[in-house]
Amino acid sequence: MAAVPEEDVDWMERLIGITGWTQPAQRPDVDWAEMESRLGTALPSDYKRMVETFGAGAFDGYLDLNQEPWTNLRDEGLLVWAGTEHEDLYCWRADGDDPDRWRVVVRSFDNNDIPFDCRTAEFVCHALTDPHHPFTMARWFDTHWFMNYRESH
Repeated sequence: MAAVPEEDVDWMERLIGITGWTQPAQRPDVDWAEMESRLGTALPSDYKRMVETFGAGAFDGYLDLNQEPWTNLRDEGLLVWAGTEHEDLYCWRADGDDPDRWRVVVRSFDNNDIPFDCRTAEFVCHALTDPHHPFTMARWFDTHWFMNYRESH
């Protein structure tokens, strides 16, 4: 079987598989137009799918998915979409008019920026499964999950 080029990968589908997610969409009715208007920018489509699918919670109980990006680093060109208990901030370098082309930057607890040449869902997939990723969770967990902060009923 031929290898699939990385650009053809549906990273959200891969993330759902990695986490074993079987619940219905947790936030299918997010008003993105209102949020993007308030933030003054469109947001990446894979991030929106991630929020709609998983809702409030954390990957492996560690990588906390923001339900709305923080703008406190906007003066530095960054929007924060997630964080960890170790105070690492997972951001986008919000450059250009197409948010689907924004790349991930991690602002580490010691205030260093580490750029990654990937988008949101791809970054999370690699962080969960690649033991050589700088922000890996693969060294600590053999299986991965999403801890939902709001139990669905």
